[in-house]
Amino acid sequence: MQGQADDLGGGVYKKRLNDNMHRSIIVAKAGRYCVYAYLDAKKDRESIAPDELAAFKKLAKDYGSASDAMIAALLTDEELLEICHDD
Repeated sequence: MQGQADDLGGGVYKKRLNDNMHRSIIVAKAGRYCVYAYLDAKKDRESIAPDELAAFKKLAKDYGSASDAMIAALLTDEELLEICHDD
């Protein structure tokens, strides 16, 4: 993951975007997939709440246990949108 990112634990990262004006919450699947789960403008709120962080950690765990076939199905069903692929 290039650029500034803070490891929030449990497969959850906070990444700064747009000259640090926005931040995203990314959940990672064992280094194979990064799922941008949330985006906000820093001016709109201080940080995520502890209960939100717990939910993001659960989401990271769920993606971490998902098979490649399940991820492919989520992409096919447009539950996930792929924005970058290195192939």
